[in-house]
Amino acid sequence: MNSLAGGRDPATGAPRTGTSRPFAISPAVRTFWISMVISTSPLGHLAEEYAAWWIDILGEHNHIGGADATRWLLERARLGPGRLMADCGAFVGASARMAARTTGATAVAVDLNRDFLETGRAMDGGNLVHWVTANSRRLPFRDGIFHSAWVLDADISLPELTRITTPDATLCLCCEVPVDGRGGVEAFIGELEAYGWRTAAHRQMSLEATNTWRAAEADLVRRRPYFEARYGTRPYLAQLDMLGSLVQRYERLEQGHGLFVFERR
Repeated sequence: MNSLAGGRDPATGAPRTGTSRPFAISPAVRTFWISMVISTSPLGHLAEEYAAWWIDILGEHNHIGGADATRWLLERARLGPGRLMADCGAFVGASARMAARTTGATAVAVDLNRDFLETGRAMDGGNLVHWVTANSRRLPFRDGIFHSAWVLDADISLPELTRITTPDATLCLCCEVPVDGRGGVEAFIGELEAYGWRTAAHRQMSLEATNTWRAAEADLVRRRPYFEARYGTRPYLAQLDMLGSLVQRYERLEQGHGLFVFERR
């Protein structure tokens, strides 16, 4: 166990000492600890280059529900050895890495940002995944080769996802959906049905999304000295405003969220 008991300072992210006395940290030492906390992993190095709340707070599974939502989808995706999975808008490919590790499927992580993919390649399970730099709206794959296509809180291109999948494929989504005032989730499902998909499983995630945005906003406020030092004052305030807007949209029931597994009709 680390001899510096007491965890980390919530304001700075720096380790606390085990003593109960106030402990003054000089600016130089504070900067050192912040850099150590950020830079101790591939994802930490990425976070240092891309100072953004959704990396710092959500981590590698940067979608609503996190790793639990990924596991829920995997249980229903019908993946296994000999099956091919595409994780589109993959970020660091957390879902692709989990799929390859737990199901034996061949996983392909696709993202337009090469830095995200290189980070994922260096993370646990990265050697099990194929990494492809591409736009999810112009995927560089033949028609009908993937047995499961995934998009988790990223841009959804139904024409491309439909084009690259097999007749027995599943389509796994974590995404925003309309609420009752905008046609309800039925409107979203109807759009998928127009492309030949039908619902196999659905899990409501609106409450989880609301709580995620609330917690992220509260964390940014609570640890303002740390995040403001990370991002700079204006970028920090801009990201805080964006989170505040998300919280309001969900609290006012202007937006919903869900997990979906679709299959061919």
